[in-house]
Amino acid sequence: MLELLLAFDKFCEEHGLTYYLSGGTLLGAVRHQGFIPWDDDVDVNMPRTDCEKLMELCGGQIGDFELMPPNTSPLYFAYHWKLYSDKILIAKRTKGGIGGKVYPIFLDIFPIEGLPSTPELNRQHYDEIKRRKDHVRHARNVRKYRGRNPYRILRNRVATRIYRSIGVSALFDKVIEHARSIPYEDSDYVGVMMTNVHTTEERVEKSEYAPVIKLDFEGHPLPCPAGYDTYLSQLYGANYMEWLPVHKRVSRHGFVTFFPFAPGEGPRIVDVPSDTADEFPLADDDDMQDELA
Repeated sequence: MLELLLAFDKFCEEHGLTYYLSGGTLLGAVRHQGFIPWDDDVDVNMPRTDCEKLMELCGGQIGDFELMPPNTSPLYFAYHWKLYSDKILIAKRTKGGIGGKVYPIFLDIFPIEGLPSTPELNRQHYDEIKRRKDHVRHARNVRKYRGRNPYRILRNRVATRIYRSIGVSALFDKVIEHARSIPYEDSDYVGVMMTNVHTTEERVEKSEYAPVIKLDFEGHPLPCPAGYDTYLSQLYGANYMEWLPVHKRVSRHGFVTFFPFAPGEGPRIVDVPSDTADEFPLADDDDMQDELA
């Protein structure tokens, strides 16, 4: 994962792109000067305009790694950019063992959006994004109701039929349209809206957050937001510098790691037989994050 992050950092430095360590990766930089010992992913935040420039500049390739923009990866459905390494495969751990979707390890690149000026308006803004994302999930047939309420079963089936007729791409564009409706450059408040793990608490004052500072991460100085204290306090609480109790020092993602391929092998989606015949074959970022929320 460090190799992915350093290749990404080098490219951004060479091309004048702004990004910040974020989430648990930023917490690791501040508290551990590197990875949190039990963490298993890498997250960065980047202004949406720089995310779009990143794709234009690299053409989908950063060193040995493949960059995928939202809603285009054959491996993983997501609303943000992902940088993949095919050197290691991962799968989600489930109660029954290992999930049926295996894909390359990745670095998450979350777009920072401009946000409304008040918490109340921000909540409305986020709720509208979430509503539109629900439409996409219906269109992808992953918004399933597994209860016994006949009204909810019927409502879910009707909604799925309606939104599938509209199509994933058109509905996906509606999500991004609303997310981009407040330009980052013109906003006093900014934050990431494309993750369900952290939602409205991602909103920060741009003048405090946005200046770049460098913090040590595994022996490398990497970009972090100057306002990291406010950001981390909002995400993890004022005592974020304290280690979790021993019994909670486990990965929240539950990834199972598979190491390098035999000669001639490569990354691929592996389908495990499912009781649900129409299950969408991609690993789903939204579903994973809903489980963590």
